[in-house]
Amino acid sequence: MVDFDVIVVGAGPSGSVASYLLASKGHEVLMLERGKRPGSKSMFGGRLYAWSLEKVFPSFWKDAPVEREVKKEVLGFLHQDRGIEVKLSTEPEAKSFTLLRAKFDKWLSDKAEDAGAEVISGIKVRSPLIKDGKVKGIVAEDGEEIESHVVIAADGALSFMAEKAGLRQKLSREDFAVGAKEVIELPRSVIEDRFGLEGDEGAAQLYIGDLTQGVIGGGFLYTNLESVSLGVVMRIGSLAENVGHINTAMWGITEKFKSHPIIRKYLKGGKIVEYSAHIIPETQFLREIKLYTDGMIVIGDAAGFCVNYGVTVRGMDFAIESAIAAAETVDDALSKGDVSSSNLKKYRSLLERGILRDLGRARKAVSLMEDRRLYTSIPKIAVRTLEHLFKVDGKPKDSLYSKLKKELSEENMSVISSLLLGWKAIRSL
Repeated sequence: MVDFDVIVVGAGPSGSVASYLLASKGHEVLMLERGKRPGSKSMFGGRLYAWSLEKVFPSFWKDAPVEREVKKEVLGFLHQDRGIEVKLSTEPEAKSFTLLRAKFDKWLSDKAEDAGAEVISGIKVRSPLIKDGKVKGIVAEDGEEIESHVVIAADGALSFMAEKAGLRQKLSREDFAVGAKEVIELPRSVIEDRFGLEGDEGAAQLYIGDLTQGVIGGGFLYTNLESVSLGVVMRIGSLAENVGHINTAMWGITEKFKSHPIIRKYLKGGKIVEYSAHIIPETQFLREIKLYTDGMIVIGDAAGFCVNYGVTVRGMDFAIESAIAAAETVDDALSKGDVSSSNLKKYRSLLERGILRDLGRARKAVSLMEDRRLYTSIPKIAVRTLEHLFKVDGKPKDSLYSKLKKELSEENMSVISSLLLGWKAIRSL
């Protein structure tokens, strides 16, 4: 006899949303989390775009443990001890919030449990249970087999479930980025004063430049109510090629970012209360993965639904949207009594209306972000040219165009090549 209708592996946002929706439909759902509790092993930069979760829980921010609503956007270019910050302060047309996942994931999993899902933490899943070529449940670390009609793999970027079900080949370091993050405690009034915020307003600040030592990636800084989330994200392959030992490099680059004069002023007097690191999927590995097989669907980071556009970094909203599509697909398949691939293919058709279309377009942005000039030449040229613009020392000044042309020449770039790079950015973002 089958133990559950659905087993969800992983109690992150995508797993909890899928569990909530399916339990709400009356299905027997088991959600397994390998951490001590939902959220205990979760880490991300700190921002949720609200559109997808709002479909499930309208105005969720009134109840959920969100930190601040983002109303200030900053894009920074750093070179040596100088830099430029481009700021946008506005009343956003679409809501987004900063979060601390330890609190937020627990809230979401509680919602799933309240809807009737059984949530068990501290359980490591070894592999899918495969019988007659079909997924029939899961095998726990201790060898116990738990059967279900459908398994939803929400087990993160490395997703051994997807790999062992034959949905993807073993991936390489080029398919992942690594993020290192610190949560730095500061008084609420200090945060609001330093970042120019009022009340529960929040800021989301992204930085690129020589802080990553030529590695593809950048830094982030998000405001919480009584702390800031700071960190760096870098492509693992690029990191290994450029600076050697990954752990040492991540620590050194994070410290360099924190000590930059522009960043340091935000952190003065702060106390580090949390440190974490996390593997992040890169969009290009979508080409390597199938999203479903007989009896199993892959969602969230496990499916590679994450992208860095440079000015926006998205993953959690995509993960939640994939959970919504998966729940609709599984509910329909269970009602028909057929969870074979022929019925689960609806999942992909739902995703093609949104997520996969967005991710397909994002490939251009990924290509742009791989241009090393973004982390070396461009910040240097921008900083030095603006320094020239504002410099007044009584000496004759070259025109802005002449200065820009000179800086481009020193970086082995022409005006035409810089315009082409700019056009590529416009088409990609």
